[in-house]
Amino acid sequence: MNAKLRSTSSVVVVLVLVLAGALVQSFGGNAAAQSNSEGTLQGTWRVQINPINCQTGAPLPSFSALVSYARGGTLTEVVNAAAFLPGQVTPGLGVWSHTQANAYKAVWEVFILFDTPPAVPGFPFKRGVQRLMRDIEVHGDQMTFNATSQFLDPDGNPFIPARNTCASGTGTRFEDVGSED
Repeated sequence: MNAKLRSTSSVVVVLVLVLAGALVQSFGGNAAAQSNSEGTLQGTWRVQINPINCQTGAPLPSFSALVSYARGGTLTEVVNAAAFLPGQVTPGLGVWSHTQANAYKAVWEVFILFDTPPAVPGFPFKRGVQRLMRDIEVHGDQMTFNATSQFLDPDGNPFIPARNTCASGTGTRFEDVGSED
């Protein structure tokens, strides 16, 4: 009985190791290189955003972000924008989809947690939600996009007067640096 238990345990351990190896290979491994070779949006990108006032065309300060487009159509974005005070905005969460050829669409939201104090110069953000929409074209390890954003009150209603921005930008795929064995 003891020998049979050891034999069964050995088979179970081998199966678990084989399945674990297959999962690591399909979900981990060299995910950036797999996305890169497919020319898809999936993966993490360093992006540079160049916003403008939609009504006047006046440029607003540029900023950078990291955006991860996950398998299954979800996205996460973290911005590095001096326009927001520390802790004023949450990371963005949303969805993306393939539209045709090398074109994609994405929409996500961030929470603006508090009003910009009146004494702080710049764009006076109000507590609520910023909804962002982006049309993206991918060319290998590079992307270009056009975007709009809309600012909403905490109940999801547009601010009056409207507080919208437009933007264009570029992105570069965040590459896997490899592992040092």
